[in-house]
Amino acid sequence: MPVLDRTSRYVPLLRRLFRPETILLLGGATGLLVLLGGMDLFSRHVMGGAARLDEWLLLAGRDPVNPELIRGPHWVDEMVRDLTGLGGPAVLGLMTASVTAWLVLRRQHASAVLVVVATLGGLMVSLLLKDFFMRPRPEIVPSLMVETSPSFPSGHSMISAVVYLTLGSLLARVEEDRLVRMLFLVLAVLITGAVGISRVLLGVHFPTDVLVGWVMGLTWASICWYGVLLLQERGTVEPPPEDLRLEPVLDELERTA
Repeated sequence: MPVLDRTSRYVPLLRRLFRPETILLLGGATGLLVLLGGMDLFSRHVMGGAARLDEWLLLAGRDPVNPELIRGPHWVDEMVRDLTGLGGPAVLGLMTASVTAWLVLRRQHASAVLVVVATLGGLMVSLLLKDFFMRPRPEIVPSLMVETSPSFPSGHSMISAVVYLTLGSLLARVEEDRLVRMLFLVLAVLITGAVGISRVLLGVHFPTDVLVGWVMGLTWASICWYGVLLLQERGTVEPPPEDLRLEPVLDELERTA
């Protein structure tokens, strides 16, 4: 049956593409690229340039009467500082070490190596980009934290995207309950988004720094995740739990072919 023979060749690809974690990474990367393009068009044709858009968004997050305060109730300042800490080196380092140790105890050594490589690789890319562009920190609003490194891209946003999305995807792979798997992925996205927004509200990054940090982090996480899929095909990384909605269809297609 020529048609089924040709179709069966695409079954391995379908298996990879229709995993929830794969959809998250690829869909997220596409969505951020679309958002980046939309912001570019909006900034050039409506705001008069990306600098004007950065300025408008930074000012929008501050109290119009006292720009040293974040807009909103008094407790927002402390909450934003706590959220930005989730993207700091101490928290990310502790979380990476904990998950790596957990994977080693589960004898998933290849996955543990992937976590370390993804995190350190993302950190190196972020530092190289900062040194290359050397963009100064914003001075449009008072900075609520002391930062000395270059502004572009946002390291907190990029490394948070790398770490949380990679860890969320790996945890989803070893969880059998579909709702829990989706919870891991949703939490990874929410934490990554919260860290990036907090950097703008604190006045330590331009919004474009954060957006590019998200895009770069998600891109790097997607590359690392593709590496997981390749290792899985070779049997180096254990396959994830069966997806009850998709696997029977793909198995039947292979048997029919």
